Amino acid sequence: MRGALCCLLACCLCLTHTSTAAAEAESIPRELIERLSSSEIRSISDLQRLLESHSLENEAVQKTKWRYHKEGLYDGTSLKSSYTHPRRKRSIEEAVPAVCKTRTVVYEIPRSQVDSTAANFLIWPPCVEVTRCSGCCNTNNMRCHPIKKTRRTVKVAKVEYVRRRPKLREVQVQLEDHQECVCVSKHHTESHLHSDIR
Repeated sequence: MRGALCCLLACCLCLTHTSTAAAEAESIPRELIERLSSSEIRSISDLQRLLESHSLENEAVQKTKWRYHKEGLYDGTSLKSSYTHPRRKRSIEEAVPAVCKTRTVVYEIPRSQVDSTAANFLIWPPCVEVTRCSGCCNTNNMRCHPIKKTRRTVKVAKVEYVRRRPKLREVQVQLEDHQECVCVSKHHTESHLHSDIR
């Protein structure tokens, strides 16, 4: 009986702590999301400066800036040229196979890699470049498969909104790059492949 009461009390304390932590992290304001998406951010330092300026600026000033940006002087249409190229004769070229090799691809960082317990946060950068095996082999029963892989760790920023202020924290994320690829049978089992992960 006493053990059951202790267990119940521990559960209640855990739930109280969880709900307090969840209440502290608010949803990211739409204005901040719009500002982040329209800004040129090249590093975590740039992101930090942007977040600091967001929390320090007056809301009225902020609204005026966005109105200027939305109604503003530049709408992006002036870059489009009305010049049309003259028609050229179509040439037919021989197809070049997309051979099995490593290529640079865009990898979207999963939220679970940054924090699997929270919901209201942003990741910057949201995607990175990695090298992956891709391409086709000579027949449909073969597939392009990595035989050598490496792992590297990168820093990303996790942005939360706590007590009406943006809060930035650096998080380490592991990425996997493929180094060498081969064509293997689709029916070939993984146990026969020797992956060299460093």
